Amino acid sequence: MLRWRKNGRRMVYSVLGHAAGKGAELLEGSLRRPRAVPIIVLLVWACAVLPNLTLHSFIWEEGTNAEIARDVLAHGHFLVPIVYGIPWLEKPSLLPWLIAGVAAVTGQVNEWSARLPAMISVLLTALMVQGLTRRYASLQASLFAALCFLFAPLLLQKLAIAEPDTLITLLSFAAFLVWWNGIAAGGVSILRWIVCGLLLAALVMAKGPQPAGFFALGTAAYLMVERRWRDLPGWLLCMIVPLAAAIAWGVAVYQTGVEATWLSYARLTTPPTLHGYIASNSYSAVSLILQMLPATLILPFVVSARRQEPTGLATALLLYSSVCLAALMVWPGFNPRYAMPIAPALAVLAGWGWDWLAKSNYFLFRWIAGTMLCALIAYRLVLVAVIMPVFSDRFGASRNDGMMLERAMDGDPAPAYCFGLSTNQLFYVRRPLRCLDEAGQKSLNPPAWLLIPSPHRSAVRAAQARSRSPVGSRNGFGTATGRRAHRQKVRREITRGITT
Repeated sequence: MLRWRKNGRRMVYSVLGHAAGKGAELLEGSLRRPRAVPIIVLLVWACAVLPNLTLHSFIWEEGTNAEIARDVLAHGHFLVPIVYGIPWLEKPSLLPWLIAGVAAVTGQVNEWSARLPAMISVLLTALMVQGLTRRYASLQASLFAALCFLFAPLLLQKLAIAEPDTLITLLSFAAFLVWWNGIAAGGVSILRWIVCGLLLAALVMAKGPQPAGFFALGTAAYLMVERRWRDLPGWLLCMIVPLAAAIAWGVAVYQTGVEATWLSYARLTTPPTLHGYIASNSYSAVSLILQMLPATLILPFVVSARRQEPTGLATALLLYSSVCLAALMVWPGFNPRYAMPIAPALAVLAGWGWDWLAKSNYFLFRWIAGTMLCALIAYRLVLVAVIMPVFSDRFGASRNDGMMLERAMDGDPAPAYCFGLSTNQLFYVRRPLRCLDEAGQKSLNPPAWLLIPSPHRSAVRAAQARSRSPVGSRNGFGTATGRRAHRQKVRREITRGITT
């Protein structure tokens, strides 16, 4: 009986191995057709981002980017956009400029026009990952690398979100690819260094100078490790271009007191406690490892086998991914999404590791990584095709809240003001709004609508109490008729409609 079981297991394993081999041969044959892999990447990307795109209303920073684009189109505030009367000086606005360009063609700023630049950035980066991997690995590995980038949990959160993280990932990796092509050809010409500098300057215009550190520190480390001292002048020239772009933007938009805004954006204003700092950054580091799966599952084998890769690409990618990340992980307020520029590099390394595992004794990890990737793809496809339509109210919450506020204000016409930039909801309120600080709301004469985000509600009520004009009173904010029942309804709608 025992012998029969052992023989049965061997037979099952043999059949599965034979089937897997045949399947791999069929897959390899189909992938060898001209442009087959890029077309597959394009089709998978389309299935993952396009269905039911507009069901998901704006979240996170999308509303702000859409409002900036709307202001650029309506008022021409290109360098210093105005959001509800407040100058936007936190960072440059390349993504809103691109959104405005798309909206100029489509006719309006909406979910489609706002998200298209970010979605195209994801697709172009995936195609670059596939192309670079194919030069040094098999077709299967290049497809695995592209999908590994597209469906990493960190990217799944941003596949169809109008935020600049995917755009800076594209620009940073494009600069790396231009630089590496020069290294592979025997030397980086001055023209290539200038092109890299221009790509980094565009990156600076998307989110400030910090993300340029991945290319800057990674390539500098590579030049020192490989003792390519002759390339240092070109590297310095390359770095001057984004530095000049950042300084030029800062000078052009400078206003008295803006330093506090920039320091806050860089997470340098309120020092955290030592315990909070260690706990937060440690949590983010572990979270980053999980959000980069399945690439991080294969990465240890790539590190141990990097010397078997003769071109030096593995070393360059590892330095590009690790040097700036090491500095980022000790920065106050570190968040995994700040490390998104390393995602394509890790995906290329995972593709190279995919081939290496097939020839090693660790084939099981290849199977685990492939299964994990299939699960992530299935999750995304089910999410956009099934879950989002079923729970459309939840995915469209900010739109519903904004429309509810608009209906409430239509029933009680009065000037509308806001306290805090809750742009994801306020974007859908189609009436003029102006944000007020505490001093401005003290001097405001009712009747008027004052839309208050939840975190600020107690502070505003305290200020109103000091000025003897409480929110919700007959002559206060939130009502123009004074009817008790309507006032209570309006108060409920404001409370539900504006949250951050």
